Amino acid sequence: IAAFRALADAGRLEIIGSAATHGLLPLLARDESIRFQLAVGVAEHRRLFGKAPRGCWLPECAYRPRGSWNPWPGAPAVPMRRGIDEHLADAGFRFFFVDSHLASAGRPLGLYGSVVEGPAAAADAADEPAPARTPYRAYGVLSSGRARIAAYVRDPLASSQVWSRHEGYPGDAAYLEFHKMRWPGGLKLWRVTGAGVDLGEKQPYEPAAAGERARIHGEHFASLLQQIGTSAGARSKAAVVVAPFDTELFGHWWFEGPDFLGDAYRAIADSGGVAPVTGSEHLTRHPPRTGIRMPAGSWGAKGDFSMWLSESTAWTWQRLWPLEAAFWDAAPA
Repeated sequence: IAAFRALADAGRLEIIGSAATHGLLPLLARDESIRFQLAVGVAEHRRLFGKAPRGCWLPECAYRPRGSWNPWPGAPAVPMRRGIDEHLADAGFRFFFVDSHLASAGRPLGLYGSVVEGPAAAADAADEPAPARTPYRAYGVLSSGRARIAAYVRDPLASSQVWSRHEGYPGDAAYLEFHKMRWPGGLKLWRVTGAGVDLGEKQPYEPAAAGERARIHGEHFASLLQQIGTSAGARSKAAVVVAPFDTELFGHWWFEGPDFLGDAYRAIADSGGVAPVTGSEHLTRHPPRTGIRMPAGSWGAKGDFSMWLSESTAWTWQRLWPLEAAFWDAAPA
């Protein structure tokens, strides 16, 4: 924590916050619960890092706009609830992140709710106009009234290249196999070997070969970001490519992930094109010029909340919602 604080104080990185216990905010039945999740998350962040966070990582990228709430038969239906963006703004956050399909399905608006026709007015005056709903810019989020917080949109191409075991780097044959280990002791001594290779057929791990693949993949990722940055959708000077990942990917699921990150940043620095930037820095340089009204959704399968609320899991929520109500009945005392 001390090292992260030092890097953040030096302006080398930005540490963003989240909800206190990873509560899936759109499915919580009470607004008090959402406020509590964010308030405790901010307080703990301030305790650990010395200042409040400006960005928020929503649990599972799960977002819900202002509107009626009745997620499942038997849920305590509410005719009107505030949007998650409103709660985030009230908690002091300046930006958060959404999956690409939320922006694609969203309706571009002016920052005070006026309809945007044709190319988005989001580009700076010196920029070329960019198509509305491109993932390569920050939007002011509108649930009600004016936009009080910005949303960054996950870029699907850059994200899948790193995140996917089947399509991206982590599934490379040279990398350490996560699922096979020696027992007792738990040592992992084998490599991925190939797609679909049975655990019994895995070949011995070779660290030098894996390190070389991480270097190649880091350079490839830097090149990919350059290509995205010169594409038509990201040509504006205000463009930003957002590639968010769970931290546990690097070093846990993907053992060579930290090496890849180091190699990627070195290659980016040598490229002279795209450059790393924090969320707050980008917003300072390029405040949102376009608002967007987005539907509900997450980065889970199907893009909705069915990973957490479905026929097989509804029984848990049908017990949780009454407990949530009972908690807030007791809390004032």
